[in-house]
Amino acid sequence: MLNICRNELKKLKRQKTARVMWAVGILIPAFGTLLCIKSNYAFRNMIGLNTLFGSFLVVPFIFSVMLLNLFELEERNRTLKNILVIGIPEWKIFVSKLASAFVIVVIFMGILTAYTIAGGIFLRNYIPDVVRIFGIYLGTSLCSLCATMPVVILIILLRKRNLIAMIAINCLILIDYLFVWQLTMLNCLELHLPIMVALRITYPFSIFEYTENLQHGLDALYYPADKGIFLVGATAAVSFGVSLWLYKRQEADV
Repeated sequence: MLNICRNELKKLKRQKTARVMWAVGILIPAFGTLLCIKSNYAFRNMIGLNTLFGSFLVVPFIFSVMLLNLFELEERNRTLKNILVIGIPEWKIFVSKLASAFVIVVIFMGILTAYTIAGGIFLRNYIPDVVRIFGIYLGTSLCSLCATMPVVILIILLRKRNLIAMIAINCLILIDYLFVWQLTMLNCLELHLPIMVALRITYPFSIFEYTENLQHGLDALYYPADKGIFLVGATAAVSFGVSLWLYKRQEADV
C-alpha cells in the first residue's frame, strides 16, 4: 500500500494541475497572514480565520482537485489494466489515491501552521504552541473532509469528463462553504447538513484562547458532539462505500 501511495504522489509531481494546487496551498496562507497583520488582528482571531477559510474551503478544494487529477491520470494513461494484471485489487488503488490526496492536505496544514507562527510574531497575544495549532488545523480539516466526502462520488461518476467534474466538485465545495460562512444570515443553524455539523462540533476545539465574549457563539453553535460525530462519520462512510462500489463497477465495464 505504501508503495502504491508513493507512486501516486510521484504522478502528481509531474502534473501542471498539481503545481497550481501547490501554489494555492503556499500563496493563500501567505495572503491571509498578511491580511491579519495589516488589520492588526489578535493571534487567536488569525487562527479562527485560518480555520474557517483554510479548513473549510481551501482544504476540501485542494483534496478534491488532487484526487480528481489522480483518477484523470489513470483514465488518460490507461494504467489500471496493467496494475490489475499484477494482482493489486481495486480497493487498494482507490484507497491509495485517497491517502495520497490526504498526505497533501497534511503538508498544507504544516504550511498553514508555519505561516500562523510567522504571523503571530507580529500580532498581539502570540502563543507559539506549534503542536496545538497544527492539531487544530488538522482536526478541523479532517472533520471538514469527512463532511464533504460526497464529492468523491461526483469525482468517480464524472472522472471521464474532466472539465465537467472539475466544475461540479468546486460548485459543491463552494455551496458548502457558503452555508458555513453565512450561518446566521441564511438562518442555517437548524439545518443538519454535514458540513455545518462539522463546523459546529469543531468550533470549541478551534478556539485557541477562550474569552467571555465567545460564549454567545458557543451557545448558538452548540451541537451534541456524539450526534455530530455520528452524522459526519456516517456521511464519510456512506460516501466512501458508494464511491468504491461505483469505481469497481466502472472498471469492471472497461
